[in-house]
Amino acid sequence: MRYFFSLFALLVVATYSWAQTPFYQSPAKEAADQLVAKTQPEYYVRLQAGRFAADPCGPDLCKSNPLPVTLKSFSGERLDITKVILFWETSSEKSFDRFEVQRTLRPQYGFETVSTMKGAGTSAVTHKYQLTDVNENTGYTYYRLKQIDLDGSFEYSSIIAIKGAVVPLSVNAFPNPGQSKNITFKTTGLSVNDQLAVMVYDVRGRVIYTNENFAVTSDKQVFKLKLPLMPTGKYIVKMKGKNQVATASFVIIP
Repeated sequence: MRYFFSLFALLVVATYSWAQTPFYQSPAKEAADQLVAKTQPEYYVRLQAGRFAADPCGPDLCKSNPLPVTLKSFSGERLDITKVILFWETSSEKSFDRFEVQRTLRPQYGFETVSTMKGAGTSAVTHKYQLTDVNENTGYTYYRLKQIDLDGSFEYSSIIAIKGAVVPLSVNAFPNPGQSKNITFKTTGLSVNDQLAVMVYDVRGRVIYTNENFAVTSDKQVFKLKLPLMPTGKYIVKMKGKNQVATASFVIIP
């Protein structure tokens, strides 16, 4: 009887241990999941929030004394394709010096200071701050505030993510008029490695040139097409991106 009781106890312990063992994921699967997570704009916001929740200062972020300023809110939004506006509000400040507004496109590589704003010094009333930042980035931009006391103590705010500028797709030809071998095209609203469908028509609608998989290879978005020898006349270039279409006319001269 004692033998069966011992065997039963061992089975219970083994079953419990197996239930507590975490589900195994291969290193390759874990690496893939992490890469997917990093493509989300909220990834670095959540990551930084977790770090501050676990350790508000950390070894390199601030001194041991808490900063005598209470930050009630920090937010921002894109005004247009060239500007971002930031808002923040404090409920109290004591011996406070200034705010440094910092931004980055890649939080893992650090932030740069883009502007400085003087604080209220010592105050027990609400203060509202506002800053317009020139920002034409097409990807997400991450902002934070560095809050600096008169004695040099500092800490960082939470990080916010602002959407990138949506630049309309456009195309122009130059020189215009020009010879077919010298015509160059300049676009806006594209990024390196974007795929385009490019077509050139004459005024009768006949296709002179077509490339369904044209790749942008320069940040300047300036390129030439391998156009055939074209007679004098007016032509139209049409470029189609993922969700946009742009056209422009140009004239070929002898």
